[in-house]
Amino acid sequence: MKTITVCVNRRLSGQASCAARGSETLAQALENIALSQPDLRIMRLPCMGACEEGPNVKVVGGDLYHGVTLAMLQKILQEMDAM
Repeated sequence: MKTITVCVNRRLSGQASCAARGSETLAQALENIALSQPDLRIMRLPCMGACEEGPNVKVVGGDLYHGVTLAMLQKILQEMDAM
């Protein structure tokens, strides 16, 4: 099974966080895609330790992407398929 993790950390102190930069929307979009791809699992993680560079998305066994946008998701999925 292919797995993509999405950081959904939200810092309450007002510091930079993946959730504040839209990672929850990214996670939802990936979860919607996974509904039609039974071999794809999406996991929401509380922190990947790179909030200043987020939103962060990690292909398990592959690359870690920083500053991810909705427009980047298709490319990430294509690169994952090529693994």
